[in-house]
Amino acid sequence: MTRRRPALAVLVSTALSGALLIGCGTVYTPTLSPRVGLVIRNGGAWYVKDGHETAIGPLGGDLRALVGSDPDAERYATRSRHQLAVGVPAYVCGLAAVVVGVALAKPAGWIVAGAGAGLTATGIGLIGAGAVNAVDAVNVYNDRPTASRP
Repeated sequence: MTRRRPALAVLVSTALSGALLIGCGTVYTPTLSPRVGLVIRNGGAWYVKDGHETAIGPLGGDLRALVGSDPDAERYATRSRHQLAVGVPAYVCGLAAVVVGVALAKPAGWIVAGAGAGLTATGIGLIGAGAVNAVDAVNVYNDRPTASRP
């Protein structure tokens, strides 16, 4: 009987986590506008501009196309894309190296796990910087009047 309780707890928490991921989302949809908005639906994030939705995904989506008429915003969007393009794979590969390092014989395993932890931390930093630059791109684009764009 005691062996079933941890399995039941894992099953219940997994089901609740899945329900929260699928069930959570924004209710409000931005009005038709040349500004870039953000909505969350079905566990995914989307940019909204002029009534069209563009998936964001792990690499930030095609933000450059949405803000491309403003050179400053495009610069932030490009920087964001590059940081995410390096940060996401670094994070994933770093986690994999930690798992492999733990499974390997010691002391070589500790070296691999340590290098993986460093790579994971670098990936997290780049992902954070990429997200911040994406926000900056959207804010710069939305704060400039349409008439002043080149």
